[in-house]
Amino acid sequence: MTEKFEIWDAHVHFFSFNFFKTLIRMKTKETPLSEEFSNLKEKYGIETPPVSPVQLARRWIEEMEKYKISKLVLFASIPEDALSVATAISAFPDKFIGFITINPLSSEVESNIKHAVENMGMKGIILFPALYHIHVYDELLEKIYLIAKEYKIIVFTHFGILKIPIREAIGLNDQIDGTYSNPTDLHRVAVRYPDVNFIIPHFGAGYLREVLMLGSQCKNVYVDTSSSNSWIKVLPYKIDLKDVFAKTIDVFGVDRIIFGTDSGVFPRGYRIDILNQQLEIMNELGLTDEEIQKILSGNLKRILEI
Repeated sequence: MTEKFEIWDAHVHFFSFNFFKTLIRMKTKETPLSEEFSNLKEKYGIETPPVSPVQLARRWIEEMEKYKISKLVLFASIPEDALSVATAISAFPDKFIGFITINPLSSEVESNIKHAVENMGMKGIILFPALYHIHVYDELLEKIYLIAKEYKIIVFTHFGILKIPIREAIGLNDQIDGTYSNPTDLHRVAVRYPDVNFIIPHFGAGYLREVLMLGSQCKNVYVDTSSSNSWIKVLPYKIDLKDVFAKTIDVFGVDRIIFGTDSGVFPRGYRIDILNQQLEIMNELGLTDEEIQKILSGNLKRILEI
């Protein structure tokens, strides 16, 4: 079913060796890394990635070739791991695009973003409001949106339920605060910066109604389809992923929906089950091949100006 489409996955975590090492050292500086990695393997089945980001990138390319995926957007999932993603996209620029997670509270956030764009080739920034306890409309973030406008980079913002299994497996206590997780927080920002494109993952991860309201008013707001979308279970009414797609298409149209899987760890590798499920849903909804192609890569290409 996938062979006739060009597929760009907009949501893949590049969980590098340095990523794991950094998080482990946030928890403890005493325990040997080998012991912590063994624990992750034994308890959670998570493979230790190769030390070299290029080797890890090659592993992802093997997955791409296996499943006929043309390009991946790789996330540097913590600010400290931007170099790993930059190394991967530098080695294989035809395969990868890079987004970086930023700490909006850092005094160096402006210079970090500019360096990432100018010298690392990054095309987007990632915000986790609930992790850093800041509303996206906070004045502190204005400088970030101005940079996004200047450099024409995407602002990827996680709202809704936020669970980070990797950090939980390592034993970090993140104090995630859902107070900062409502997508309607983005309304005034999206209106103020109409030339900046914002992507909200997982259809809002539980805030479907709010995402639809936001999308109906702000044409520079997009959603991605990534993950198993298990947030559906917390809704107080019966709905399935096909319903989510149908309603989102009604409000956003096919031009503002972007495909992603939320792939990240090995040995699981690429989450082809998500791609297959979502392709099946799009076909059941009667989308044309042209409309499906927009979701699978065309829309992302357009806002990246590729």
